[in-house]
Amino acid sequence: MPGGAALAYGRGAPREKADVMMRARLCSLLLFLTPVAADAVPPPTPADLAGCEGSAFVVDKLVCADPALKAADARVRVPSADQARLLDAASDYVERQDAWFQRRNRCAFADDQPACLRDAYAERSAVLTALAHDAAQDRAGQCGKMAVRIGTLEGETIIRDDSRLVAVGLPKARSSWRNFVTAEPRGKALRLHRLDGAHIDCR
Repeated sequence: MPGGAALAYGRGAPREKADVMMRARLCSLLLFLTPVAADAVPPPTPADLAGCEGSAFVVDKLVCADPALKAADARVRVPSADQARLLDAASDYVERQDAWFQRRNRCAFADDQPACLRDAYAERSAVLTALAHDAAQDRAGQCGKMAVRIGTLEGETIIRDDSRLVAVGLPKARSSWRNFVTAEPRGKALRLHRLDGAHIDCR
């Protein structure tokens, strides 16, 4: 028996050695393929994508080559903490920042790229300004079943309730850009059209 056991061990040794070597090679390969934490790059954010330093994006190049667009980008690209909080609390008639940013990027495919970008930034500037609008002097009204206050500022219609921004309605853009909410006067009333086809009547 001892001799048999030794013989069996002797025959299996080369196979075991080969298995050990294979595992060592696999470990080396995994270590080679696994990125080191210091080299890890986080996914891009809107702030990174809109930057002028070395960006390869067509829209960024257009923005950075135009002083007026570059200044507009700096004003609205990254909302402040207060603005971000108010955007989160706003109704679904107020476009979220990341959704607006993605639509802004599509101006790269427009025939009227500069005009599209100008209108995109004008709309976002209007929305961010409306977040801080004081509705105390605005008229009382109603949108659907919501009690609201309706005001105007530089051509846009600002609608708020007691605690949040409900909508910012703008005229139709003259370029290929489409505002998230357009305001259509209807006598003494107002219809707000959302980009996805939804609408609400205010009076």
